[in-house]
Amino acid sequence: MSAIVDIMTKGGPVMWPLLLCSIVALAITIERFYSLSRAGADPEKLIGKVKDALKKKDFRVAVGYCEATPGPVAAALATAIDLHDLELEELKEGVNEAFLEEAPRMERGLPILSTIVTVAPLLGLLGTIAGLMKLFSVIAGGHIGNSEQLSGGIAEALITTATGLTIAIIFMIFHNLLAARVDRIINQMEKSVTELVNFMRMEGRSDVSN
Repeated sequence: MSAIVDIMTKGGPVMWPLLLCSIVALAITIERFYSLSRAGADPEKLIGKVKDALKKKDFRVAVGYCEATPGPVAAALATAIDLHDLELEELKEGVNEAFLEEAPRMERGLPILSTIVTVAPLLGLLGTIAGLMKLFSVIAGGHIGNSEQLSGGIAEALITTATGLTIAIIFMIFHNLLAARVDRIINQMEKSVTELVNFMRMEGRSDVSN
């Protein structure tokens, strides 16, 4: 703990916004991984239960299965079931609206995380400039022999740069992992809804033929 306090002190005032950036980025990362892990559950079991209910024409039961399951895939399936009486194009439009509602929820926080990844190195650069200004001020003041003041300016420049780059690198990796997970869930939504719509159309045709 004392080492962290020492680094914060030597890094100068720019270290405080860098600390804030790291705390916010960490909070977003943990929350998004938790939420997306729940949202990305395998939908195959749900689809199987929904299909069994639809075979019996229990549309309310099928929707109930979806509503009892958290996540955007279940929400999109519920929308498709609710709109089963519409023409195919109208049904697709309704499902697309559901996609548009769910996608921003999954991506919540990612723009902030991306901004932090961009801003952190710039804050580090600002700290570097501040440290160099302090160093040149010492030299200009004729205190070039004062090693403590010289090392203070150099330390501030190096610490802020290293901190800013570290924050950017770590949370860029997390951002990309989260973005990939969102894409995977969206693909799951599209695949699951397409499978369900095709199943409902086949069931409708079998009813007509019977």
